Amino acid sequence: MNERDGVKPLDRTDVRRHEFRLSVLVASMAIVGTLIGSVCGGVFTLLNTSNQVEAAVNQSSNEFLRTQRQQIYSELLTAANEVRITSGSVSVAFDRFDGTDLQTMIVDVLRPLPRQNIVLGSKFTAVELIGSEPVVESARRMVVEYFAGSETIGWLTTDFATDDVVAADALAASQQQFADHFQAGISAQEDFLTAVRNELGIPEHGDLP
Repeated sequence: MNERDGVKPLDRTDVRRHEFRLSVLVASMAIVGTLIGSVCGGVFTLLNTSNQVEAAVNQSSNEFLRTQRQQIYSELLTAANEVRITSGSVSVAFDRFDGTDLQTMIVDVLRPLPRQNIVLGSKFTAVELIGSEPVVESARRMVVEYFAGSETIGWLTTDFATDDVVAADALAASQQQFADHFQAGISAQEDFLTAVRNELGIPEHGDLP
């Protein structure tokens, strides 16, 4: 094209300016694209890190809860076993008694029971705060039955304190009530162990909590 065609030729300066603007635009778009990619990558990394942190916190929290439960359940079981042993001694004393001084024998056997019941009650309170429903329910039945058995024997010793002679039928009734509560407590204790194993994922023949 030339001036005879009525078109003014482009100035070299204008061409260079146009090329410079075009190169700046392309470079800017590249920079913006890089920034967007960096931001998206950063957001993805942040979200991924956040999810990992949350998972780690949840895992740590679950492990802490499991450890706390295992310790508290173990303490309750230890306290229950002490009551169970003492109650078993009372049952043996009843079965073997063939003399006249039942009160002295029963009182000697029962001497540690009040303290053991206090410990058992305090350990159950901790289980009630942190345990799952099946564990708490079976633990409550166990404690109620052991306490009821202790109350039955307590009534018998109180009766002895007011009267040196206790009717044979009253003695037999008290012995049967104690035996019933004692056996119910043992059954509830076994249910408690089963519930604990299920909650903590402990095999039936694995280590007890």
